[in-house]
Amino acid sequence: MNKKILYVMSMLFFAFVGFIMIPQTAKADIDGVTVTPLIGDSDITDRFQIIGNSKTTRTLKISIANFGVRNLTLKVVPTNATTSMDGKIVYTDKVKAGQYGLKYAFADMTKAQTVKINVGKTKDLSFKIKLPEGKINHLILGGFNIYDVSNFAKGNADVPVWITDDNKSVGGIVTLHNLSLDVISKKPHIIINLQNKEPGIMKNVIVHMTVKRKSWLDRFNLGDKVMTADLTYPKVAPNSRIPVDFDQNTTPIKAGTYTVKGAARSGKATWTFHKTYTITQDQANNINKRCKGLIYNKTTTYILIVCVLVSIIFLIFWAIWYSGRS
Repeated sequence: MNKKILYVMSMLFFAFVGFIMIPQTAKADIDGVTVTPLIGDSDITDRFQIIGNSKTTRTLKISIANFGVRNLTLKVVPTNATTSMDGKIVYTDKVKAGQYGLKYAFADMTKAQTVKINVGKTKDLSFKIKLPEGKINHLILGGFNIYDVSNFAKGNADVPVWITDDNKSVGGIVTLHNLSLDVISKKPHIIINLQNKEPGIMKNVIVHMTVKRKSWLDRFNLGDKVMTADLTYPKVAPNSRIPVDFDQNTTPIKAGTYTVKGAARSGKATWTFHKTYTITQDQANNINKRCKGLIYNKTTTYILIVCVLVSIIFLIFWAIWYSGRS
């Protein structure tokens, strides 16, 4: 009996050791696909990390396996990390140098590749990373975005690439970038874009933001209500926007002047914002015509109709009174 127990415990031990020695795969949402960064002898197995001088070339290798039920054509695209609306670091946007204070774009250091992988097959891809000539201040957070060419919306995988000269941590600075409009799931959205303009990852960024459209109806308390957002972003990518979303649901976008106020806090640092933006009628129409199920508020129309009727009645009574004096 003791021998059987010893045997079982030995098998469990070796199985555990074998499990922890298997290279970790990157996050993959494509059905049947696993993506593994071939790191080599490093304690970090979920990303590539380049620490070194500029003007050098490094080679990175990625292994992609297809365990699904159909042959796939995948595209592997280099880009920089961005911040999603729910406070996650993602690699799905095309990022260019100069955006949000970004000095170097990862897309300029290597080229995208397209690979065909049949069912049950594995392919290894090599990427030559040409580091920029200038000094790399703090952190460039790049990565490879991998998706199915035939169905981009079906999911993606990403492999982060951290590039730094000094490997020193740095905080971030939050500023107000702009106001933008978008259509998401056939509904209009007003998005206030903050930005982390520093080359460092931020954590637990708390944002309070209000947006108010100015109107002459405000003096009668009949204007548009103040929209409020209270959000926490667990992680914010370096040199990236921080989107604060105001979902309008069935309310169409209105042209006019919007006042944006708010504050962001991370640790002991706090930043405040106050600015006005203008949405033109053409911008509003462009968004609204792409949405469905919008309900238009006709309060202004009704008030104007009432004013016109009151004016007409006043003129009628004035005319009767004036003719009676004649």
